[in-house]
Amino acid sequence: MSTRVLWPPPRWRADRLVLALLAVAVVSGCATTGLVNVWRDPQGPDAPLRNVLVVAIKKDEALRRIMEDAFVTALGQHGVQATPSYRLFPTAVPDTDQVIQAVRDKGFDGVIVASKLATQTSATYVPGYTVPEARTRFNPWAGRYQTYYVEVYRPGYVETDRIVRHRIDVWSTANGGRLLWTAEGESIDPSSAAQVTKEITKEVVPLLAKQGVIANKG
Repeated sequence: MSTRVLWPPPRWRADRLVLALLAVAVVSGCATTGLVNVWRDPQGPDAPLRNVLVVAIKKDEALRRIMEDAFVTALGQHGVQATPSYRLFPTAVPDTDQVIQAVRDKGFDGVIVASKLATQTSATYVPGYTVPEARTRFNPWAGRYQTYYVEVYRPGYVETDRIVRHRIDVWSTANGGRLLWTAEGESIDPSSAAQVTKEITKEVVPLLAKQGVIANKG
């Protein structure tokens, strides 16, 4: 630790401190979600999907219902009629044959499937920085307190993030079934499963509407 007196502290030191703190905030800020590996069938659907079945492949029935309901709500805001699979299959996630039968019985023109992928971790090095800190001491020669500044080094550290990943597939049921759209959602350090679901639907559904995969009343 240097004890060089800095009074007043140079402006560039304050600017450097601000930049360092901003860097820390970016790395350690609130959880965010992004989409990667996005693919859309260039031919698109014959018409935007308007009546879909939503299937969340989750072992935990509560998490399954949370995710399916979130998609149903988000889809409904775009004028899409959506049915959560737990309404038709309350005890377990339906298998392929059960989904096919539900499509035939209910006339769904599309199926949205959300499945959990392996969780990953990402390590990011946050560099160290120097920050001026105030020190106040009594000067017996001057008979008063004086404030001066010293440079204190904050060492760098490694920030580890947990990345929760899901894959979203959108299928058309016309002509024997066809994959229309797929993407992976990555949520960084989410606080809960409900937060992951909220962020994924916020990213996915508006994009589906924008690309004409689903209907968009707006």
